Amino acid sequence: MTQSHPARARLRRLALFFAGLGMALAATAGETVRISGTGSGVGGMQLLANAFMSAHPDIKVDVQPAIGSSGGISALAVGKLELAVSNRPPNEKEAVQVAMTAVEYARTPFVIVVHRDLGVTALSALELAALFADGPATYPNGKRARPVLRLNDSTDTSLLKSFSPEVAKAVEQAATRRGMLNANTDSEAADMAEKVPGAFAASTLALIESERRPLVALAIDGKRASGASLAAGLYPFFKPLYWVVNANPTAATRQFVAFIGSPAAHQLLSAHGHVPR
Repeated sequence: MTQSHPARARLRRLALFFAGLGMALAATAGETVRISGTGSGVGGMQLLANAFMSAHPDIKVDVQPAIGSSGGISALAVGKLELAVSNRPPNEKEAVQVAMTAVEYARTPFVIVVHRDLGVTALSALELAALFADGPATYPNGKRARPVLRLNDSTDTSLLKSFSPEVAKAVEQAATRRGMLNANTDSEAADMAEKVPGAFAASTLALIESERRPLVALAIDGKRASGASLAAGLYPFFKPLYWVVNANPTAATRQFVAFIGSPAAHQLLSAHGHVPR
């Protein structure tokens, strides 16, 4: 029986569709999506990568050690990464190197962390400011405190100062003293808080929860950080998280980016200190 012209046209469109789909799937087979950037984001990206690779075993998602937001964007620009995770979009200087797309995919509470073995879970802003004092400082339980500063990170320093005018003044004074512990990245700051006796540092809930760090996020003036409290506007301090890709990402990168916005990914992020956007 001879098919009508509309039926033949429909079959041709279906054939082209499935042929195109097969080509797209074939293009992703064996591809690798390399990811790095801010320490606040790589732990969450590793969780997403594991889930994504379970559903797409033909694609490898390689989440590399954190190199900071600037390091991730620079590596993306020169082709060493397919995706950078950053606390900010590319700045003007970075954007002229190569066309990039940045999308805020989540926010995470900005917190002060200590090792859980210290037995400290909360401070007032005045108590936090006192920990930056010149000379030996102690927590309310009498244990010695050592601040970790991010002298080269204006974002973290500004957020830390926003806790209170007293904290802002104390941080400015501490930054001028010799012998202060100084971290270059989110991961380094968390490492110091974890390994240096008595150390405390600025960090994010996403980092400590996604990496299962033995760290505690301190409540400040009774405000305790959680994804729910941030989403409800009850906790005011946060850092945004962006994924950044070049203007012509690989097929595998496009698939992974699409997964980041899926309900399954949002559920996974929400369970580990993120508030998906």
